[in-house]
Amino acid sequence: MIRPPYASPFRPPRLATPAKPAPAAGFSLLEVMIAVAVLGLIGGLTWKSFDAASDLKSRTERAEERDQTVRGAMNRIAREVSMTFLSEHYDHKRFRERPTRFVLKDGRREADLTFTSFANERLAVDAKESDQALFEYKLATDPDVSGRRNLYRRVKPILDEDPDRGGQTGVLAEDVVAFSVEAWDARDRAWRPEWDTNSPQQNGQILLPTRVKISLTVKDEQGKDKAYTTQTDVMLLQTLDF
Repeated sequence: MIRPPYASPFRPPRLATPAKPAPAAGFSLLEVMIAVAVLGLIGGLTWKSFDAASDLKSRTERAEERDQTVRGAMNRIAREVSMTFLSEHYDHKRFRERPTRFVLKDGRREADLTFTSFANERLAVDAKESDQALFEYKLATDPDVSGRRNLYRRVKPILDEDPDRGGQTGVLAEDVVAFSVEAWDARDRAWRPEWDTNSPQQNGQILLPTRVKISLTVKDEQGKDKAYTTQTDVMLLQTLDF
């Protein structure tokens, strides 16, 4: 049998069927949205935690600064009051009353304390001052901040006929709610909110209190009143006469 010329004794090879491409690796839109939501939740919780820690740190620092300021003011007042003195060594023709004094007014409400003390600090080498000076502590309105009151300290190193004027005044403590001072009367064994060494009622009695109680009230970090109290002894109870 003769095959036709176009007939091939061999079968042509079959071409391999191309494999289907694998699906591309990645996330669906739903998975991406869930991941973003979880990431945002974690970020919000982390930020809130850091914000709370920062707020706590800030409040702690303010409380420490307030405590340090108030305790420093209390220690300064107590030290200067403890060195209070009276002296009969003055020009009786020039002065109508003794220039050295201890005067306390309205001690249980808004104390105004004026006294002479040996606690003056000479800040300049050539300052024409001695260790004695007149000190005054009282509350007054802050001229720069409406509604705020500060504790002011006035120092007058020269004792003259006008103790209510002169000297240098500075802020000792800011934003003070209350300032109270009470003097211990050893004769009556009671705390007194008023005292005046030059008053007629004081003549013939104890001229200086043996102890002085000082209280300072300020606002804490939560806006509540916080009171600080200290006491000090007056060292020189006898009037100096030399």
